[in-house]
Amino acid sequence: MDWFSIGDVTWVGVAVATLAGFIVTTAWYHPRALGTVWARLAGVDVGDLRAGMAPRAATTAVVLALTAVVFCVLQLELGVTSVIGGLAFGAFVGLVLRLAWGFIHGAYEGRPALLTVLDGAYDVVALAVIGAVLGAFL
Repeated sequence: MDWFSIGDVTWVGVAVATLAGFIVTTAWYHPRALGTVWARLAGVDVGDLRAGMAPRAATTAVVLALTAVVFCVLQLELGVTSVIGGLAFGAFVGLVLRLAWGFIHGAYEGRPALLTVLDGAYDVVALAVIGAVLGAFL
């Protein structure tokens, strides 16, 4: 697979994109933002979320970093090397592969549609931010 090479990855861009994605995650799911609404729809107690925050934060950081690496490689291969291009690329991936597919999963799982919208909209925003940040570094 010559096209999927991490040799050209901009590691500083990946680190900044990971941090930006983490900030979006924290802001989105914070109880003062959409976290309380999300927890109610998901049937999760906000207090229970706070209790196990460290493992969730570590998992989030790893997933965001892996996502940023893959986005960096894809954006380089596709020539998406601007902030606006990265924003559009990330939003498109989030819209099609997360929000739209989330409706399929949500329907089969019997999840409230608003929960799927909240999670999917988060994915669109977070992936758009990651793409835009990477676009600034590429």
